[in-house]
Amino acid sequence: MKSIQEKEKMLNILLDESVEYNTRLEAYEFLQEDCEDMVETMLEKFYSSSGETADMLIEILTEYKGNKGVYMGLVSCLYRGEDVALYARLLGKYGDESAIEVLKSFADSNELNYNEYMEIRNAVEELGGYFVDKEKDYQDDAFYRYLKGLDEPDDESRRSPFEDILNPDEDEDNDDCDDDDCDDEDCDCDDDD
Repeated sequence: MKSIQEKEKMLNILLDESVEYNTRLEAYEFLQEDCEDMVETMLEKFYSSSGETADMLIEILTEYKGNKGVYMGLVSCLYRGEDVALYARLLGKYGDESAIEVLKSFADSNELNYNEYMEIRNAVEELGGYFVDKEKDYQDDAFYRYLKGLDEPDDESRRSPFEDILNPDEDEDNDDCDDDDCDDEDCDCDDDD
């Protein structure tokens, strides 16, 4: 069982941005389990934090279900719009069904990129809701194009290194042979052209 002193120490490590990231990550992982008695303290720290620290705290807090303060923190982060995809996913993970209408409303009133749209849709469905797909064209969205394979170059830069092995007949010229060691009669390596 984790002592309150251990929990407080780990929370202080997480909050200290001058501490090495891996050490903060260990504190993050420690606080994700068996720290129900620290939820209110972590929530206070979340509301007075920003950036990566706030993100880490709210991610930890999503492990502790049923707290309206956590739910409201997630909703406020979503509406701040700093990382819509992350907070949509966290709302889905948190499991409060009242987030279904919040997520749908947010999607209706904001211009979303493809990643944000997919995370909101997935969160709504994870919460048991139904998400009506809007007629939106994401052809210009880089993430959409990447996922759909629309930007694959036609040049040799995307060529598999195994292509020559798998298709040996395609490259009949053997320009790499050393004429001193060549036993191939059809090879033109010893031509002095």
